[in-house]
Amino acid sequence: MRLLRTSLVIVVFVLATHGNAWAQAVAGAQISGTVRDSSGGTIPGAEVTVTKIDTGATRTVFTSADGVYVLPNLSVGPYQLKVVLQGFNTYIRDGIVLQVSSNPEINVTLAVGAISEQVTVAANSDLVATHHTVDRHDLVKPSGS
Repeated sequence: MRLLRTSLVIVVFVLATHGNAWAQAVAGAQISGTVRDSSGGTIPGAEVTVTKIDTGATRTVFTSADGVYVLPNLSVGPYQLKVVLQGFNTYIRDGIVLQVSSNPEINVTLAVGAISEQVTVAANSDLVATHHTVDRHDLVKPSGS
């Protein structure tokens, strides 16, 4: 009986001291903020996507009527934040690194744009060199010919 009681006390102690850290690791982190236009007005219905860089996993939400977004329960690691809405330029923010229980507030200002483009350049792509040889006689034509 004494062994059972001692074992129970040890189990309770271990759970009490380490259970909180486990719960924090499971809960992770969140990113939230408000999306506004360049005049300061809030933007409802903007698509907000986070991409976990090391896994490629994505999560998407839309801003509320007052321009607010919340992405809860994200695992720790590096992320990219992307905000898209037709009629505005796309907003991309790299270098977001979440840690346990970090909750950064990332407010976004979207600039008005008629057509949005996103160009991705791949590293180590082959360079294309074009040459056109011109004879110096082709450059100057005598007058009257």
